[in-house]
Amino acid sequence: MASCDQETVEEPAFLHIPSLGLVPEPGAVWGNTSSKVTTAWVEVDGINLGAHHLPATLPILMDQEGPKEIRLYPGININGISSFRGIYPFYTDYVTTTTLKRGVTTTVPLGNNPKVLSYDFSGLGGNLVVAPLENFESVGQRMVATLQSDTSWILTSDPLLRFPAPSAETNVYSGMAILDTGLSRFEVHSMDRYVLPKLSANVYVELDYLCSVPISVGVIAYRPGQILQMPTATLNPTKTWNHAYINLVTEVSGVPDASDFRIYLGSIKLANGKLDTVLVDNIRLVYRP
Repeated sequence: MASCDQETVEEPAFLHIPSLGLVPEPGAVWGNTSSKVTTAWVEVDGINLGAHHLPATLPILMDQEGPKEIRLYPGININGISSFRGIYPFYTDYVTTTTLKRGVTTTVPLGNNPKVLSYDFSGLGGNLVVAPLENFESVGQRMVATLQSDTSWILTSDPLLRFPAPSAETNVYSGMAILDTGLSRFEVHSMDRYVLPKLSANVYVELDYLCSVPISVGVIAYRPGQILQMPTATLNPTKTWNHAYINLVTEVSGVPDASDFRIYLGSIKLANGKLDTVLVDNIRLVYRP
């Protein structure tokens, strides 16, 4: 007993992070500022405290109370997989300085407003592109049915179906595809072709979706004398609107001689004897050239 450490352990402060979201940007060309930040990588005065699933409350051990720099890096479920998480490279991180006290819980972001993030247009590499593939608010369509598809979009403004816009933003229409007897395959691709970065550069497709059948997302690569269609991820059916981040890096960098790419989405009717629907909105392509 005499050899035991007799020093008293100081009580920690506590840091509570309820959620993180995008700052509203009404009129943004890419559609609503919907997002789904599931994780935060936390630093306090430059010390990395690891990744924490949100909402999170974590103890902070410190030599003395006082102002501390808090930095939060927003993390996502890559390709819709909860076990495959990473820092989203195209959002800003959140930085603030606040006083931490032992035994006291401090909530960040400060001011009880979780909408503090934005697209990082001036970050490392610069020249961020947020290309609106489709938000259904403009005249005409930017993603059109392929030759393999036997159905296409219809617009819905039904409040029970369309994507519910974030606070301070509006949304009039969402895209809907119906799969039923004789309408068994839905597939669309972007009208535009994009020159995308290779050499393992991140290229993401974001979208909001609500579907009763799985949705596949991938690329169509245009090589000399050959066209390749490659799926990247399949999103499972959901009963509520969800936001997904699909990283196309493997498919894009895997075809180094491709001149450009189209983005595609597709679903196939399930043999369940019921009508199936696919609802999507705010489809955007995000990358640094």
